[in-house]
Amino acid sequence: MQGKDAEQQMPPLGFEAYGVLLPSVLGLAFASSVVNLCVQAAHATTGTSMLSGWILFASAFVMGLLFLSTLVIKRFTKRSVSLGVFLAIHLAGLCSLVLALASWGPADPDSTLGLALGTGVTVGSTYLEFYWLRKLRGISAQAASVVVFAALALAETITYILSFSDNAWWYLAGTALTFGQFALVRLSRTMDAPSDSFPAVSELYFGTDENRFSNRSFLAVAAAGIWLISIPMGMGRGFPAGDPVYMSLVPRFLILVFVWIVSLLWVRNGLRSRMRALTTSIWVVMQVLLALGAVFFAIWPKTVSIGASFVMASSLVLNAFVWYLTIAFISFGWRDPYYYASAAWIAMNVLTVLGMRFDALLDRMMPDNAPVIISIMSLFVLASAQLVFTRLLSAPSEAVEASRARGPITEDDVRKIPFMGVLAIAPQQQAPMVNQKPDVHIATSVMKMGQRFGLTGREVEVLTLYALGHTQARVSEELQLSTNTVHTHIKRVYEKTDLHSRQEILDYISEYGG
Repeated sequence: MQGKDAEQQMPPLGFEAYGVLLPSVLGLAFASSVVNLCVQAAHATTGTSMLSGWILFASAFVMGLLFLSTLVIKRFTKRSVSLGVFLAIHLAGLCSLVLALASWGPADPDSTLGLALGTGVTVGSTYLEFYWLRKLRGISAQAASVVVFAALALAETITYILSFSDNAWWYLAGTALTFGQFALVRLSRTMDAPSDSFPAVSELYFGTDENRFSNRSFLAVAAAGIWLISIPMGMGRGFPAGDPVYMSLVPRFLILVFVWIVSLLWVRNGLRSRMRALTTSIWVVMQVLLALGAVFFAIWPKTVSIGASFVMASSLVLNAFVWYLTIAFISFGWRDPYYYASAAWIAMNVLTVLGMRFDALLDRMMPDNAPVIISIMSLFVLASAQLVFTRLLSAPSEAVEASRARGPITEDDVRKIPFMGVLAIAPQQQAPMVNQKPDVHIATSVMKMGQRFGLTGREVEVLTLYALGHTQARVSEELQLSTNTVHTHIKRVYEKTDLHSRQEILDYISEYGG
């Protein structure tokens, strides 16, 4: 790993540099759009799903099974992941198609059939979101920001355009977007892993160290922050009696404008490598949007759609930020990526539905409940702000600040920060290289890999430098080889080892290295 500044510069904008991120952007956008269209009525309302949220509860049950499986299976194999993608595309695509056919027939969409089909669409599309997040494992914080906010803006644009048609077109669009994922998956397999072009070895996603938080507690705080902010979002989406708010042309357009403004700002921050603004400022944006929603609820209690547009925009921004958090945890955590992805998704969506149900409960207890709901929403927003800013997104530790005072963050500085080290380890465990110099450990492990997989001497040399964090261009300089030759050697290493990214090589070294 090279000692680089944490504010590593992104390459100039262009397809050659950023094309490797395109399948993930489109994949996330398409999968998210399918749920928006087929299950959330194209955001024509603030509803979380058809059938008053029961589809989300059913989908959360299935995702809960996926989460539990990750407690038993440390890492899913590539074959099982690929099979899951194949099944997810067919599940979501065929359920969308049946919904389209049913919309032209006598079938009642608010029925057991509608529950089953909506759950199929949600489970299949959500699994595809998880797959694309998994593909982004090990990428830099800047690239992660660019991907998730570009995908958010694209998904909401697709949803907005199609919201003016009827539900049959929503379902047909969902079918096309879902089966279009096959082409994106094939395209992504012809490209290098995104982490190879945008490695996360020197990025500070959060800027915290192990003297302040263990990995487990850090994950718990992140989850609690999502819980606390999801509840007031649900309350705002069901204001004041728990029912979804109908969104006419103006508030629907406001949602699109808010999403585009936020997305453009943070894509710009990512491209300009201004990532220190993301972790704190994005929470400020979400909380300000929620606060403005509450203000407009109070000003126009009988015209709640304007206030609901702010709340809805805040929910969509949270969805993108949860993608960002998921990429961070799957890149540096110790469990399978589906562990983090499913846990975050369940927490956000279930608590949003429960927030709407809480409105309904308050409405039965006190019919004129608008001031009460606004007060409780404010309380939850305040609690989330206190937790997030004091425990999750507070300033980096003294060790990191001291290193910054000396100059660019070095390799040794980065290794002091959990989640930032090259190797992902279990919480409160020691890294296997604790008693060795890191370079020696990696070099020794790569030599053992060479023996196991029949690598040539030159392939071992290339792989050693590559595993240490050098770019392919730097490897080329060190070994006095052309960049094409280095690329060919790395491709051959991938083929022989059945590993397909730098992060997977490091994971292999972490688990099986000497």
